[in-house]
Amino acid sequence: MQISHAGRQSPRYVTGEPLGPSAVQLQILGNYAQPRALTEEEILDFIGRFARVASIARESGFTGVQIHGAHGYLISSFLSPVTNRRRDAWGGALENRARLLIETVRAVRCAVGDDFPIGIKLNSDDFRKGGFSNEECVDVVRWLNGERVDLLEVSGGTYEQPRLLGFEGKRDSVVPIRESTREREAYFAEYATAIRAVATMPLMLTGGFRTREGMQTALEEDDCDVIGLGRPLCTEPDLPRRLLSGEADAALRWEHALVLRPRGWLSPTSPLLLARVLNVLGAQAWYYQQVFRLADRGRADTSLGMLAAAGAYLKDELATARRVHRARRARTKAR
Repeated sequence: MQISHAGRQSPRYVTGEPLGPSAVQLQILGNYAQPRALTEEEILDFIGRFARVASIARESGFTGVQIHGAHGYLISSFLSPVTNRRRDAWGGALENRARLLIETVRAVRCAVGDDFPIGIKLNSDDFRKGGFSNEECVDVVRWLNGERVDLLEVSGGTYEQPRLLGFEGKRDSVVPIRESTREREAYFAEYATAIRAVATMPLMLTGGFRTREGMQTALEEDDCDVIGLGRPLCTEPDLPRRLLSGEADAALRWEHALVLRPRGWLSPTSPLLLARVLNVLGAQAWYYQQVFRLADRGRADTSLGMLAAAGAYLKDELATARRVHRARRARTKAR
């Protein structure tokens, strides 16, 4: 079970007052409210909540937990100097910014015992100017070596710089990706090299893998111990078995059909942020719909158009917003 808290990346229909290390607002389509900085008492409470969730996961039959410390969510936002501007023991120097992650790992380990696997998902880099860097990640991994972590998953990016989805966000804050990394199949393989050099726990590399050759090369070149797959499994849940047995050489590729390509302002290369946001959200919506179809019908529908998927996603989001609004109103009346 992956356990996480969205922090400042909680949309407005969930809360009008998201929580984060500091009051640094996420500005994407006006969908995120101004966050409130957590008090130290609330931070300690969150650490206890992570531990409680992990304990419940074990009692429920899960075989391990992964603490999500990447992609700009709560723990990740504490790691970044862009979003963490605190001047207390939870901000400033990297050791303080990493304190929430380290204390959460310790609390979870105490709650689940020594024989229950704990993984961590961590950004190799935030890919934004002034954010959590690859060099800082390496330092954090050194500290995690002493915390009995069973698996470290390396990823990267945030909502503002969604490298995890293969896109760039705001151009005025993006950190250029090394050209050799663009040419390789795995998004974060080159950034994981320095991490691999210091990590004593097994390393999982996720993001961009599509071919058996690419995965095998990453393993043979000792880039990682485990290959992480996300999007391919949304349409081919049996892909790992087929790759291992030799029935398939690669995942089916849908990315080329999942980009809006009209001329002008909506082009994927447009300098306008809105165009890039629409492409990111549209592709994400397409994969969301495939997961729903796997759950409801047992198979994906790869003929689904991107715009139709985006419309279905927005319909789902609006329905969720209405349910949240009704729940808030009922709670207010109950008081």
